[in-house]
Parts: sequence; C-alpha cells; structure tokens
Amino acid sequence: MNDPNGLLLVGGRLHVTYQHNPDAPRWGRMHWGHAVSDDLVTWRHLPLALSPEEGGPDAFGCWSGSMVLDGGAAVLFYTGVRLDGALRRQSICRAMNADDDLVTWSKDPDNPLIAGPPPGIDPDLFRDPFVWRDGVRWGMLVGAGTSDGRGTVLRYASDDLRAWIYVGPVLSVDDVDPSAGGDGPIWECPQLLRFGDTDVLIVSVLDRLPGIRPSHVMAFVGRLHDDRFAIDHAQQLGMGPDFYAPATATLGDGRHLLLGWIPEDPPAQTSDRAWAGSLTLPRIVSIGDGGRVSLALAAELTSLRRAGTRSGPHELVAEGAPMSVATPGQPFELAADVEPRDAAEIIVDLVDGDPSDPEVRVTYRPGDRRLSVARRGIVSVAGRSAMTAATLPPATGNDLRLRMIVDASILEIETNAHTMATVRLPSRTPAPRTATFASVGGSARLVSLETWPLEPR
Repeated sequence: MNDPNGLLLVGGRLHVTYQHNPDAPRWGRMHWGHAVSDDLVTWRHLPLALSPEEGGPDAFGCWSGSMVLDGGAAVLFYTGVRLDGALRRQSICRAMNADDDLVTWSKDPDNPLIAGPPPGIDPDLFRDPFVWRDGVRWGMLVGAGTSDGRGTVLRYASDDLRAWIYVGPVLSVDDVDPSAGGDGPIWECPQLLRFGDTDVLIVSVLDRLPGIRPSHVMAFVGRLHDDRFAIDHAQQLGMGPDFYAPATATLGDGRHLLLGWIPEDPPAQTSDRAWAGSLTLPRIVSIGDGGRVSLALAAELTSLRRAGTRSGPHELVAEGAPMSVATPGQPFELAADVEPRDAAEIIVDLVDGDPSDPEVRVTYRPGDRRLSVARRGIVSVAGRSAMTAATLPPATGNDLRLRMIVDASILEIETNAHTMATVRLPSRTPAPRTATFASVGGSARLVSLETWPLEPR
C-alpha cells in the first residue's frame, strides 16, 4: 500500500481508501483498498473500491484522489492512468457509491472528466484531485508539475461535480521562499484545511534526485482568496524521512484528522516480503502559536494502553551511565518528561542489542531546541542522510516531553511542541528493546517515565 486517498466520515464511521497493489507487496498497477473504523483504532477491511479497466482511462491504475458527500451520496475522484508508449497519461475520473455502506462503486461513464492538464503542465505530472465544497460551488485542487519541472497546485471549479472549469494555479514553487523547502518537480497530494479565516494547504514534495523515494511534506498557512493562495507561513510538516502523501478529513467533533503513508526503506521492489507500506497512526491537525501547524496523536489511541509502569524522578549525571528501562514488548508506548537543567544534549536511544549501536537515537539540544532522529544501518538513501532534524517551536521553558509508540518496525514520536517524527526501524520483526536516557555536557533530570503495552481492544 501507499498513499491514503479519500478519508470520509459517513454515519459516524470513518472510511479510509488507499493506494493498493493486490497482486504483490510492491509498487504496481494501483487499485483502491478500503477500510472502515468506528473509533480510529479498530479497523475492518472492505472489498476493493476501485480497480483498473482494460481499455479505459485507468487501464494502468487508479491512482490517488479524494472523496466527498453530495446530498448524502459519496462521490470519489481519482487519477486515471493509461500508457501511451513510455508516457503515462494522467486524467481526472470519478465514481459514485451504489449502497449505504460505500462498498459498491460505479465509475462515471463519461470518464475522464478532465482528460489531461492545461498547457504548460507535464502530462505525467498531473494527479491527485482534492475536492471540497467551496461556498455554493465545488472546488478541486490538482497536484502538478510544469513542463520545465516546477511543482504547482492547480484549481478547478464546478457547479455539479461533473463539468469542471480550469481556474489556474493557486500556488507554485516560484511563490515560495527557496529556503522553505518546497522546491521539487511536482507538488503531489494537495489537501486544504480551513480553520476559520485561516487556510492550510498541504503538499507532498517529490525529490529532484532520480531514482529515490518521495521526499517530504510542506504546509502553507495563509488564505485561499481570489483563486490564489497567499502565504503567511511555510513549514515542513512532520519530521521524516518516513512520512509522505498525507490525506485529511474533518471528524464529527470538528477535529481535522490526518493519515500519512510510511514507505519502505529501501523501497520494496521484489516479492520477498509479506507486506510493504503502512499508514501512520491517526493524527490531529491544529493551528498553534505563531500560526504554526501542529500535529498530535489522536486521543483515541490511549484506549490501546494496558496496565503500565511509572517511575521517576531519575537524575542524569553528565557523561554518566545512562538510565535504562526495558520496554514491555511489542507494541508499546513510552512517555518521558525531561528537565534539561544545564545539559548541552539529552540523548534517548532505542536499543535492540549492542548499547553502543542503538537502533534509533533521538538527540535534543535545549539551547536551540533542536531535535534530531537518526536510524542505524541505513546511512543514506541515494546520498541522503538517514538523520532528520527539526527546530521545535518556541514553548514555555526548554523541557522536553516525548511520547514514543513502537509498532513492530515503525516508531512514531510526538513532542510537547506538537512536532511529530516517523521512523521506519531497521528491523521489520518484533524484538525486545531497551530505552536509555543520557545527559551530555551537564546534568539533567528525568522527571517521569511511563511505559504501556498496547493491545487491540
């Protein structure tokens, strides 16, 4: 599996569709998988929502898109792909549900609704429609790249979800400060979230380096007005390198939900694995201080906790032996509250064997609030460092609170600054692990440490 596609709340149930190759655990001729949940933690698989059709505009795959409700009926929009020699022709198609459970879908006989990109857009870089109700009309954002390789997001408008008028680009690489990190040949999987008078445009930025997997996610905070997006703030959304192509939905209580794709590392190209790709745990998106986009794990995840242990405080002596705690097995959650005092660095390791060679190392520099995450073994991907880093937003004091969830080969980290990191662990199999805490260049205090085993209800 890869990209989550349409996320849609219907009758209190969240439907999640996603890119899926039912033939093998590797990238291929894409279908839409489908799962549903009543509580964000327990999921039930439904039959495939979409499959390619020979001779159709989606003969080479049904690629990413979105879902909306129109008068109580669910409608999905997707990227149809067909081969034209070596070129992949991409178009915008739709399908309608034929039952109340969203199990059966019928494709529009007039597909494709949008046969190809406007002039100046690469026909192989035109995909991932995101549709929303825009006042009395419908709006559609499409991820795209120009013929000279510059990422952009295009806008379309419709009165009936069938006939679409091209409006123009709402934002492109040329509109963004180069230092913000938005440079790429295509901006994929656009998502639009609205917080009162503030809009958040999310795009996934494909890397310019050939032959490597996707790069990172950007969030632009501002306002979509007069068919253009005016940026107040730009930031990388979430720390990688294992987070891409998020999709969003609004829950019944008004919270904005986000799910992202966790790729393989290295990308799965053979069938020697039982599975490849995963979706992140459910995250909630909000606007924090200074207009920054914040991410936090959904509160529903605490229902997976079983009886845990709590200890602390523990004194961490500069350059002294680290404080160690055995984790309760797979999967588990760990929460730590650290007071840096005069420490130059706080180091948190996940160890699955030799303590001198940790599986994952989290380093926090309280002086400049710099947090970095490094993995063992995978030194680089096509020359890209396996370390990811971010400066945490300003907060009261410089204490660090970490929440870490390990589920087999995936680690997700949440900080008190509502910054999240997603890490594919070197080992794909469950293994006993130890968490260690150490202080460098000064003393620190591990105020509290809690661990819980996690189990389905």
